[in-house]
Amino acid sequence: MATERMQRNLEIDTLRGFACLLLVSFHVVGIAPGFGLHLPDNHWLQQVNSALAYLRMPLFSFLSGYVYAFRPFKGDAASFIQGKMRRLLLPMLTVGTFFALMQSVTPGANDQIAHWWLLHIVPVAHFWFLEALFIVFLIVVALEHWRWLASPQRFAGVWALSVLAFVFLHTTAYFAVSGAVYLMPFFLAGLACKRFELRSVPVRWLAAAVFALACVWLIALPQSLGQGLSLPGLLAGLSAAFLLLRSGWRWSALASIGSYSFAIYLMHVFFTAGSRIGLTRLGVSNFYALFVLGTLLGIAGPMLAARLIGRSARLKLWLLGEAPR
Repeated sequence: MATERMQRNLEIDTLRGFACLLLVSFHVVGIAPGFGLHLPDNHWLQQVNSALAYLRMPLFSFLSGYVYAFRPFKGDAASFIQGKMRRLLLPMLTVGTFFALMQSVTPGANDQIAHWWLLHIVPVAHFWFLEALFIVFLIVVALEHWRWLASPQRFAGVWALSVLAFVFLHTTAYFAVSGAVYLMPFFLAGLACKRFELRSVPVRWLAAAVFALACVWLIALPQSLGQGLSLPGLLAGLSAAFLLLRSGWRWSALASIGSYSFAIYLMHVFFTAGSRIGLTRLGVSNFYALFVLGTLLGIAGPMLAARLIGRSARLKLWLLGEAPR
């Protein structure tokens, strides 16, 4: 049992590390030609960056659901929600607000806050994920209370509704509500993998077939590539996350990165943007050098920062949402 638990944690942290690499490299390259390295749309790095959109945040959400299944909601709603507020919303408010302030005064920053009175009502940059995940947890608490996730049949019905919302429901971006709709099917799928032990060989073959068909669908219908909430995008991201989880992939280097995944998610943008601006001013113009160095600093910087923050219980609480022990 002890050995199995260690291996399982290594696998999860390996995937967390992989997801961190995808996220950091995404922000180094930039979401569009006007951001990051300012690469044109037809550049291969920009195209790979766009294609990986079907895996980046779905993998984070899928792993969140899988990890939640180890310590699910047990009935104390107030304590559970308070814990999620501390872990998700407190760092969003502190680190997210500091990021918005730094962005507003830094020459060469890619974006600015247009309406400060809407700060965090309109999510700030990648911090939308924290708001959206908090909403997901609120919904899951209600579903767990009414036992709608207790049996495979009920769970399948709830998941089907989440898919319909994913594809057809158009919601507001305020408070990351639209992000919660986006994350919900992946979170529930990760939860189902642990709760119902979805790991058999036939299920893996089915996931592989779904992944192949979804990729063909996306290639055959290129207009779907720009639709983050498309059904083929959902199927591709979900099946890829499942196959990665059940592959048993374990790599200590990635697992070391994954053990700092929350700090990397929160703080990588300070180091990716800072390295790009600083290196450009030093005369570095080769975008491959900027990409490699920006990615390395975007990973290593938050890991070092987390270790320094960890020396203070108060900073750990306010910046990382970790309760004093």
